[in-house]
Amino acid sequence: MDKILYVIFWLLSLLPLRLLYGLSDILYFLIYYVARYRRKIVSKNLSNSFPEKKKKELRKIEKKFYQYFCDTFIETVKLLSISDKEMSKRFTFDNIEILDEYYEKGKNIILYLGHYGNWEWLTFARRASKLKHKNEQECISVYHKLENKTFDKFYLRLRKKSNSILVPQEGLLRKLISFNKTGKLGMYCFIADQGTLWKNIYFWMDFLNQETAPIVGPEKIAKQTGFPVLYIDVQRRSRGYYHAHFVVMTENPKELPDFELTKQYMRFMEQTIKREPAYWLWTHNRWKRKKSQMSGVNIDRYEKISNKEFSLVDSSSRHN
Repeated sequence: MDKILYVIFWLLSLLPLRLLYGLSDILYFLIYYVARYRRKIVSKNLSNSFPEKKKKELRKIEKKFYQYFCDTFIETVKLLSISDKEMSKRFTFDNIEILDEYYEKGKNIILYLGHYGNWEWLTFARRASKLKHKNEQECISVYHKLENKTFDKFYLRLRKKSNSILVPQEGLLRKLISFNKTGKLGMYCFIADQGTLWKNIYFWMDFLNQETAPIVGPEKIAKQTGFPVLYIDVQRRSRGYYHAHFVVMTENPKELPDFELTKQYMRFMEQTIKREPAYWLWTHNRWKRKKSQMSGVNIDRYEKISNKEFSLVDSSSRHN
């Protein structure tokens, strides 16, 4: 089934984007007006995040989001055949040379990003940028498996086309250890703006006017390794065109207090979303877990896990 799906999508990807966006318009009508896909969740998320906005304005954002949501799917399909030349025109960076500055110093990078703009295009745009890049480096993308096995296989196959090293979250530390042995430099990409499991909640903070339990895994990796940490701020300038800017969050994550790096990322993410709310993934039930349902926080457990994992990274010779 996954092979048939791949062939169908590949044939679709051969169409020019202007025609694919016509298909996206049809898909938008079916998803928004007919299937009403997760409209209750999207409406609730928007109204809770922007209580100051009137219903008319929220509905406008909601419709714009669903149009973008369908565009993102169509754009992802286009990745099956898009050229580096076209990608480099459609997804641009204004300071990508900052990556070279760290690689020339022999430093790996941790990159925070979010489900904003087209995150699938980002890794392909980075590959396309290598045409202007003088340093070769690896991109290690941490991913969560999809419940739908057919689409999970499709997205894995697609993402491999971007020349990224794909690592499931549960295998990250071992991959980090083995990758460091090679002496190659790389950029570790974390999408950390969605919900987390009860067992992984360590603290709560205000995010988009709601009590939110952030994902702290990327911070633990940063503090263990000491890699410089960057945030990528993405803008959707028009249909099919994106622009991104790298922001240095810290060059010394070990010096920051626990959770400060996570809070900083969430604040950056919030600024990006508020600038143009329609281009964030509102269909995710981000706030289904409430602070009132949980007693206490897990700071002690965070410190124990952090220390344990640091010893694993430090003792890489034990994991062959």
